[in-house]
Amino acid sequence: MIFNNHSTLVGDACYCPSLLSGKGSTLAMVGAYILAGELKQAGGDYQEAFKQYEIVFKPFMEKKQKAARFFAKSFIPKSNFGIWLRNQAFKLMSVSVFSKLFLSQFKDSDLKLKEY
Repeated sequence: MIFNNHSTLVGDACYCPSLLSGKGSTLAMVGAYILAGELKQAGGDYQEAFKQYEIVFKPFMEKKQKAARFFAKSFIPKSNFGIWLRNQAFKLMSVSVFSKLFLSQFKDSDLKLKEY
């Protein structure tokens, strides 16, 4: 989006959550929702809207990016033991209890969206 020679990036161009996050499209839609809402609340003052958008969304995205970096280390291990450990973890994913535990790590309950 371009506003009087200012621009903002949304989606993967902005957040770069990594393919390993599995959240690219979701985060793009949530980011667009927040940006549109902040533009509405700011009455068209895009500089204020951009500032509020960053205050709301940046801490959440930094957490997602950090989690993706951590997951990448386990997904692409550097040692034989790490490869073995990763493979065992993937085998455990076929067990319901472990798969539910793993998937619970991807819930996004820490971002509360405003109703604009």
